[in-house]
Amino acid sequence: MSALAPPRPAVGRPGVPARRALVRWSWRLLRREWRSQALVTVLLVVTVIAAVCGAATIANLPDPADARLGSADTVMTLDGKDPQAVASDLAKIRASLGTVEVIGHSSEKAPGLGTPVDYRSQRLHGPFAGALLAIHQGRYPQGTGEAAITAGLAQLLGLRLGGTISLDGHARAVVGIAENPSFLADQFVLVDPASTQPQSLSVLTKGPVGPGGLGLTTASPVSGGAGANNDGIVVATLVLGCAMILLLLVAFVAAAAFAVLAHRRLRQLGMLAAIGATDRQVRQVMTATGLLIGVLAAVLGTIGGLALWPLVAPRLESTVDHRIAVSHIPWTLIGVLLVLAIVTSTGAAWWPARSVSRMPVTLALSGRPPVRTSAHRSALLAAVLFTAGVGVLAWAGKTRPWPVAGATLLTALAVLFAAPGAVRVLATAGARAPIAVRLALRDLARHPARSGAAVAAISLALGVPAVLVIVLTGYQSTPSTGNLSDRQLLVRLGGADDDNLVHTQTSAQLAALAGQVNRLVPGATVVPLAKAVSPDMQLGAEPDGVPSQMTVSAGIPGTDGESRGVSTYVASPALYRLLDADPARIGAATDLVTTRSGRLVLPRDTRDPAITHVQGPAYTSMPTTLITPAALDRHGWTTISSGWFIQSDRPLTGAQQAAARTFAVNNGLTVEIRDRQGAVTNTRLGVVAVGVLFALGVLAMTVGLIRSEAAPDLRTLTATGATPAIRRILAATTAGALALLGVILGGGGACLAMVAIYRHDLAVFGRVPIGYPIAVVVGTPVLAVLAGWLLAAREPAAIARRMGE
Repeated sequence: MSALAPPRPAVGRPGVPARRALVRWSWRLLRREWRSQALVTVLLVVTVIAAVCGAATIANLPDPADARLGSADTVMTLDGKDPQAVASDLAKIRASLGTVEVIGHSSEKAPGLGTPVDYRSQRLHGPFAGALLAIHQGRYPQGTGEAAITAGLAQLLGLRLGGTISLDGHARAVVGIAENPSFLADQFVLVDPASTQPQSLSVLTKGPVGPGGLGLTTASPVSGGAGANNDGIVVATLVLGCAMILLLLVAFVAAAAFAVLAHRRLRQLGMLAAIGATDRQVRQVMTATGLLIGVLAAVLGTIGGLALWPLVAPRLESTVDHRIAVSHIPWTLIGVLLVLAIVTSTGAAWWPARSVSRMPVTLALSGRPPVRTSAHRSALLAAVLFTAGVGVLAWAGKTRPWPVAGATLLTALAVLFAAPGAVRVLATAGARAPIAVRLALRDLARHPARSGAAVAAISLALGVPAVLVIVLTGYQSTPSTGNLSDRQLLVRLGGADDDNLVHTQTSAQLAALAGQVNRLVPGATVVPLAKAVSPDMQLGAEPDGVPSQMTVSAGIPGTDGESRGVSTYVASPALYRLLDADPARIGAATDLVTTRSGRLVLPRDTRDPAITHVQGPAYTSMPTTLITPAALDRHGWTTISSGWFIQSDRPLTGAQQAAARTFAVNNGLTVEIRDRQGAVTNTRLGVVAVGVLFALGVLAMTVGLIRSEAAPDLRTLTATGATPAIRRILAATTAGALALLGVILGGGGACLAMVAIYRHDLAVFGRVPIGYPIAVVVGTPVLAVLAGWLLAAREPAAIARRMGE
């Protein structure tokens, strides 16, 4: 500060005693004016609590281990019909691989249940599946007369501790409640491995192994798993991204609060400059306040978040479907979040401190707001930042997350620099408005620092839900895309986990099932489905003991040498008609007929298959990849019935869908209908509702800060005879103007940014329901005006001195 307009250059660097004195003075001012800083402190504390709980929550979302393999890499399934052969194979596996873990499975029918119950023989604390078994209540079963069951199965069968279960023909006392901590929906009966002869055995091992190479006689094809979860980088990125958006919003609100505080301290800061303080020391008073508030909020928020986490963790277990260890807390990630919170508070205080330090001393001593300067430089900087952000978004698209994060930060900063100019433009546009409206708009324009920060906070609060609505709409399927149309139904003879594993059926069972399938949707076209079977694919069993057969499927080759399987069916005239394919155009040398683009490979075939591409439906679960009969003959493959595809001429009714589900449950099958993506719709609605409410909350806080600073002027108006209607108009105009600018800058900027990302798929904007933009563009300013009008009727108690003096 200086007596002249230009700021005085700093003389030397302040020493440690001067800094210590300024920090002590800042602490005394903070203690004296703690009420004025309570809002920012509470906001930062709540943000840190949310960040700590959010970091712990997202870090615990991934499964701690593969729900089927635990820490193992591969599993081999042995047929348990011949105990001597099984013992011989187990000896070979142990001799070759060393440590293994054996889990037995037997499938037993239960009255009233459509799927068999898995009788599982497994030891506690196994070398690989130790994380897949725990006794929740009671104890581990011992001997032939005891068993433990899962809580869900106990509820279905009406059992409890001390009861008796005899689904396998042997009465066993229920002595414990067991569970799979990595998959709570896993339902089974746990028995002592020494008390039963299982129908099949799962052998967990480390490292890849081929059953043919070990000379095994009872093994099914080997399958692998994910093993331990290694998604730490993804989790950290997601947490930091969410925390950065939240902290940036808090920074904008805090900047408005610190701008108000700086205006209240103008005279004290002017006196400090008058006695020789440099500009750096003047800024240090405000930044020290921000630092102290940030440290206080970080400490209180961390304590609150860690205290709240043990209450949150148990309620998340039913959602994530696995147990959560309360002690599993990402300390490093939380430490980074705390540093960000302190930096956010300090940075929010530095911005208004920079403006105050450049004021002339005489102007600061008078307590008047600084003289308005041209907004052209801020507007130009905003344009440059926004152009750079949109350009990076257009380049990054949907495949480069880190550039997208940096571009998002650039666009948010562009809004911050554009907000003061937008406030002045709105004040100029309201020059011919009634006197009360003009006063409110001019008051916003007189204090561009606090009003600009408030507009930036509201813009970000509205821009985030606008982006999420567009992203969710782009994710949502159109009527011509998705898994199936609303007129189609897929019935599989197998489980939902692997459609290449088909449950084997006798001819009589197939005929009975086909008769029931034909009656599910009267008048519909029913197409039988079949899959190819290679002679070297042995008949095996699923972990629940159901006899199953692995089938041949085409694959999409990957860069790592592995291929991703594609549901592949045996071609038939009915399937050709379904895909609008002309059989006459399909040559004898063709191996595959598909609607997919790109390269496909077949297992155990070194050459690329001959593919005929057709223009068929784009539904992902339709039988759109077919193996021709000629290809079956060339490879020596046979066929097995795998299900039915139902095509109706009208949308399936709710009763027909319910009948299909009941049929599948009663017969151990899987049905698939169109995924309505109700979760996407509900999420989109919730995002808009939360976004508007959050924006209104931010608006209430910022309007409260602005109107509290204008309280002396309001008291003067009241003393001169201003009516309650004038006070209502002032508050309503302030709230409405901030909300309108937030909608224009936040919503408009978000839409332009998303246009850059979705420039090749602009149709997504036409699929956004019209109610969402109306709720944001019209609803937010209207609600802001109504809230300001209703909450501003109270007359000030008296004409008093300015707060802080």
